Amino acid sequence: MKRLIFLLAALLSACALTPPAAQGPLGAGEIASAHAARAALALGLSTQTDVRKALGEAIVVDFESGYEVWVYRERPVKKAERPPLELVLLFDPSGMLANARVR
Repeated sequence: MKRLIFLLAALLSACALTPPAAQGPLGAGEIASAHAARAALALGLSTQTDVRKALGEAIVVDFESGYEVWVYRERPVKKAERPPLELVLLFDPSGMLANARVR
C-alpha cells in the first residue's frame, strides 16, 4: 500500500513538472524554453546556420557594422507565474555566435 501511495505521489509530481501541451507548432521567433535553447548553443562555435537549424527563424536586427541580433521568445503559457523569457543572440560579422543572454 505504501508503494502504491508513493507511486501515485511520484506520478502526480511529475505531471506538475511537465509543461502543458503546445498549442500547435511554434511560430517564427518562438521557442519552448529559452534556457534549454541557450544550453544547446556554444559561443564562438555555433553559426547562424546552426542556430537556424536548431531553433528556426528568429526576429532579426541587422547593424551596419555587420553584427546581427536575433531574438527568440518563449511561447506564453496560460496562467504563467512569470512573463515569457527571451533568448537574445549576438552574431559577429562572420556569422559566429558572439554572445547569448536569457532575459
